[in-house]
Amino acid sequence: MNKVKEHCSKCGLKYSIEPSFYIGAMYVSYAVGVAVAIAVFVLTLIFGMDLGPGGILLSIVGTLVLTMPYIGAVSKSIWAHFFFKYNPKIATKVSNESRA
Repeated sequence: MNKVKEHCSKCGLKYSIEPSFYIGAMYVSYAVGVAVAIAVFVLTLIFGMDLGPGGILLSIVGTLVLTMPYIGAVSKSIWAHFFFKYNPKIATKVSNESRA
């Protein structure tokens, strides 16, 4: 469900620097999860929902469970962007090759 490809199908870039490269994405995932939890809490306050502590906790946990696949994917993308930089020359070359 949350698998990352080994190589780019267009340019052949290897997405994983070392076998455990995406373990660092766990830390990013934690931060994104905390941000989502805070957003849910603030939204319950903004919309004036008087859920009480238990209701707020259940809404946060429910939201985190529903968004878990997206949080994992976004976290891996954020983590990879720390190490892989966009190169316009390669992008132009790959774009031109795919059109031919």
